Amino acid sequence: MLKRARLLLYAACLLCGVSVPAAAQIILSAEHDSVNVRRFTQTLAQALPELDIQYVARTQLTTQTQFSADTQLILLGPALLDWRLQLSGRPPATLILQVSRVQAYQRLAGQQPSQITFLWSDPPLERQVALLKVMLPGLKNVGVLYGKHSAFLLPEMEHILQTENLTLHKYYWSNSHDARSLNHLLEKTEVLLGIDDTTIYNPTTIKSILLSSYARKQTLIGPTAAFIKAGSLASTYSDQNDWIHTLSRLLQMPSTTWPSSQYPSDFKVMSNRQVARSLGIQKTRASLINTQLQQRRQTP
Repeated sequence: MLKRARLLLYAACLLCGVSVPAAAQIILSAEHDSVNVRRFTQTLAQALPELDIQYVARTQLTTQTQFSADTQLILLGPALLDWRLQLSGRPPATLILQVSRVQAYQRLAGQQPSQITFLWSDPPLERQVALLKVMLPGLKNVGVLYGKHSAFLLPEMEHILQTENLTLHKYYWSNSHDARSLNHLLEKTEVLLGIDDTTIYNPTTIKSILLSSYARKQTLIGPTAAFIKAGSLASTYSDQNDWIHTLSRLLQMPSTTWPSSQYPSDFKVMSNRQVARSLGIQKTRASLINTQLQQRRQTP
């Protein structure tokens, strides 16, 4: 029915002498094929019925080396970023999702490839610090674990914390199997703020990090919502609707105006009430915290 409507509109425009611009072909592909990814593609296509949005499996997409001039790519995951970086000539304008700033830095060392826009998967540092201030307003000393791939974020982190009158205590954690070395940091801090560096925060290390911090009545903010169930106190995150809203806005703009990187403007808060209760933290209602974060963002 929708295709028929498009054809009727096209015919009407031709009869009236109105030119119709060619619609871009938008290909979405993911590192791992799944029902959720295909549903995401379908939801995006329904939000933008005037655009030609198609899902192509990774195995099929990565065999291609040439694309038409009006093709645009939406790629999910580091493996597809690696493939996109290897394309020669004039590769299509590309939106990269499900890649963190640390993962991009590992590959690019701060360089910005042309025709690529990163929609970062990790929550913005400024928003995470704001979350910390809202949930733990009396704390001043913030600990940050970092590694060789996440050290580039420290100047930005320090600037944000200083703006909020918070003190940064950083610790280079070169051996994530040595949980005892965390004590060097925890002796000086009141809360840990996680950076989305998978060499530090991963399923193998998270238990020891949390046990060490709990032993000193400290909690962890972040690094992402994926760690809330494991025992992190809270994190901001963007869900599918937030990503659809961001993509819809970008795809209706010329790709030449896309930014080099961006976070979704819409977000939500997830918290672990059990952890909050055990540490005597009162403010745990996600909707209320989200409202306060929105108000902070709107305050000049």
